[in-house]
Amino acid sequence: MKTACNKQPQSTTDLWKYLQTNRFVQEVKELSETDSTNRVAKEMAVCGAPEGTLVVAKRQSKGKGRLGRSFFSPEGGIYMSMVLRPQIVAERALLITTCGAVAVARAIEKVSGCTTGIKWVNDIFVNGRKVCGILAESGLSGASEYPDYVVLGIGINVKKQSVPEELKAIVGCLENTAQRPILNEELIAAVWEEFADLYRNLSTAVYMKEYKERSILMGREVTVLAAEGEYRAVVTDIDKDGHLMIERDGRVESLSSGEVSVRL
Repeated sequence: MKTACNKQPQSTTDLWKYLQTNRFVQEVKELSETDSTNRVAKEMAVCGAPEGTLVVAKRQSKGKGRLGRSFFSPEGGIYMSMVLRPQIVAERALLITTCGAVAVARAIEKVSGCTTGIKWVNDIFVNGRKVCGILAESGLSGASEYPDYVVLGIGINVKKQSVPEELKAIVGCLENTAQRPILNEELIAAVWEEFADLYRNLSTAVYMKEYKERSILMGREVTVLAAEGEYRAVVTDIDKDGHLMIERDGRVESLSSGEVSVRL
C-alpha cells in the first residue's frame, strides 16, 4: 500500500511535460482529489521528501485558508503545495509567503494577460476580486534555528464556478478577465519558474520592492482584524521583512500577522 512517504515515479502527464525542464521541481504527486494538498505535502515533508516536492490536486474537499478558514476548492482551479527547506530563521518566515505572492502575480500576468495586485499578506487580486490565496505552514523543532520544513500552499481560481453566496462579492476567477485561454498546467509551471528565481534571493528579499509596488493597500485606510477587536488604520509602508506598517491614533505600528480588509 502506498503512503505519503513513498516517492512517486514521474509520469508523462501534461503537467510533468510542462515541469520537466524546471530545475526547482524535483518530484510531482498528482491527485484527482484530496482533503488538503498542504496536509499531504506536510506528511511527505515529515517523511523526508526533498525540497522541490510538489503536490497538485484537481479539487480539495477541505482546502485550508489563513486563520483556520476553509478555502473553496472546486474542480477547475489550481490547488498545489510545495515542500521547502529554507535556511531562514522562523522570525523571517513571512518572506516565504511574500515570495510566493510575487511569483504567482508574475505568472498570472505572463500566462493570462491579467493585471494583478497583492493584498497583504497572501491574496492576489484581479479587477477587485480575489483570485488566489496562499498559505505557508512550518514544521519546527528545537534542534535548529531553521524550520524543519515549510509547505507553501497556493490556490488559484481559474474557471468560472458557482460559489457560495457569502463569497460572491469577494471571489473572482481568471477566466473572466484573461486575454487568452488559460491552461492550468502552463500556469502551474510558470508559478514555479518565477518562484525559483525569487527563492534564490530569499534571505536578501530583493523582491520586496516589487511586492510593495504591487500592493493594493499602500496609503489606504483598512480595517485591522486583531485579537483585541477591529480597528481602523492607514497603511504607510511594507518593510523589508514583509511586515505591514500602519498608522493609527498618530502612532506607527508593525503587523507581522493578522488580517486586514479594505473596500475596493
